[in-house]
Amino acid sequence: MIKTSTLLLVLAACISFANSFVPHLKVRGRAGLVNYFGIDGGGMDLADKDPSTLDQVNVGPDPVEQRDAGQSVLVSGLLKSKERTDQTTFDYLKENFAFTKIIAFCSDTVFAKKRLTSRSSRYSGLLDILEFRQGDGNIPKVADLKDVDSYIAYGITETDVEEIAKNSMEAGIKNLICLMESPKTAKSVKSVMSTLSSASGLSYTLLTVPQIVDGSEGKPYRISKPEDINSFGGSTIARDEVLRLLTETLGIKNTENKGYSVTAPENDEVAENYLKDLRSKGYSRTQEIDKMLSGGISEFESKVVEKKEAESAKIAAEEKKKKEKGSMSKSREEEIKELIEKGKREYKEMMEEKVKTEATDILKREWREKYFARNTSLPEDEYIAANMERGVKDAIRMIKMLKGEKLNEDDLEEHWMDREEREAREQEEKNLEPTEDPESKGEEVEPPAAQKTEGGDGEGV
Repeated sequence: MIKTSTLLLVLAACISFANSFVPHLKVRGRAGLVNYFGIDGGGMDLADKDPSTLDQVNVGPDPVEQRDAGQSVLVSGLLKSKERTDQTTFDYLKENFAFTKIIAFCSDTVFAKKRLTSRSSRYSGLLDILEFRQGDGNIPKVADLKDVDSYIAYGITETDVEEIAKNSMEAGIKNLICLMESPKTAKSVKSVMSTLSSASGLSYTLLTVPQIVDGSEGKPYRISKPEDINSFGGSTIARDEVLRLLTETLGIKNTENKGYSVTAPENDEVAENYLKDLRSKGYSRTQEIDKMLSGGISEFESKVVEKKEAESAKIAAEEKKKKEKGSMSKSREEEIKELIEKGKREYKEMMEEKVKTEATDILKREWREKYFARNTSLPEDEYIAANMERGVKDAIRMIKMLKGEKLNEDDLEEHWMDREEREAREQEEKNLEPTEDPESKGEEVEPPAAQKTEGGDGEGV
C-alpha cells in the first residue's frame, strides 16, 4: 500500500507545479484546487492567466442562511387534477425540511388520498407525517391554520389574497408562500404585494410565473421583479420547476417579505451556461436558487458587458496605437526620402563642380601646349570658354576611367591629342608616297647609251 506521506508529497508536487504556471495564485487545500481548476475543467485560462467571467461571479457555493419554517406546513391549491398526482411538492417538503407534519388541504379528502397514497410515499416516510384537511374552496379557514407554522398557497388570485393574508395573520402563521400563475397586469401584482406587506407579523414570499405546463425541472430559468410580467408573453414554465422554486423559497431567509417573477425563455444560452457553471461547481438546488434570487445572473451579464467593453476598448487602443505608429513610420519614411533626395542633389552638385574643375585643368594644359607650340593665338580664358563643352566630356571620361566605370559611346570619342597625333601620322604617310611625272606617263624609258651592246654605232666597253 502507498503510504499517506507519499500521497501528500505527490499532492504537494502537483500544487507546486500548478503554482509555477500562475505564480500570483496560491492553491491551498481541496477548495483551492476546485476553485483553481474548476470541477468542469474550466476555471483558469493558463494562456491568459486570467479567470473566466463565470469564475469571477461564481467562486464557489456559499452557505445559505436558513429560514425558520417551523414544524408543520400546509399546502393548498393542489390535488384537483386526475391527470397528475401532485405528489412532487410533498416529496420536496419531506426531503428538504424536518417537518413533523405536512398537511394537504383539499376539497375532497378521498380523492386526495388516492393521489398521494403510493408505494414511493410509503417507502420515503411521507405517509408517516402526511395529514389531510378538507374545506370549501381553495382558502383554508383560521381553524385550519391554527397548528400550522408555514403555509404554501398554490395558484392564488388577486381576489383571494386578502382573505388568505387575513386568515394567516389571525392564525399566527410564520411564513406564507404564494404563487400567482399568469397574472393579467403588473398593477394586480403590486396590489397583491401591498396586501401581503400590510399583514403584520407575517413573513411572506410571492412568486409570479407564466402558464404552467407539465414538465420536469432542470431547464434554464430567470428570476426578476414580481411585476415584471411583460416577459411572460406566450411563454410557459415546467410544473416541477415551479414546485421546486416554491418549496425552496420556504427555506431561504433571503426571500422573506419579497416577490419574484420566474420565466423559462427558450434558447437562453446565457442562463443555461450560468446554471451549468453553478451546478458544475457543486451548488445544491437551494444554493443555486439562492444565487439566482440574489441577482447572480444579472451580475454575470454585467460582467460580460464590462468584459466586452474592456476588450473593445483594448482593441480600439491597439488600433489607435497602430495608426499612430503607422503615421510616425510614414513621417520617418518621408524624412528619409527627403534626406536621400537632398544627398542626391548635393552629390550631383559636387560632381558637376568636380567635372568643371577637371575640364578647366585639362583645357589649361591644352592651351599651354598649343600656346608654346604656336598653334593658337587665343588667350587662355577665351580658349577655355570656347572648348569647355569638349573639356567637360574629357573630364567625365577621365573620372569614369579612374573609378573603373564602363564607358559609353559618347565617352569613347577621340581625344584632341589623339586626333592631332592621328592626323599628323596620316599626313606623314601621305608625304612619304612617290610622286608621278605627268610627261612620262604612258611612254617607255630607253636604257642609257653606255649599256647598249647591240644594234648601235658606239663602241663596246
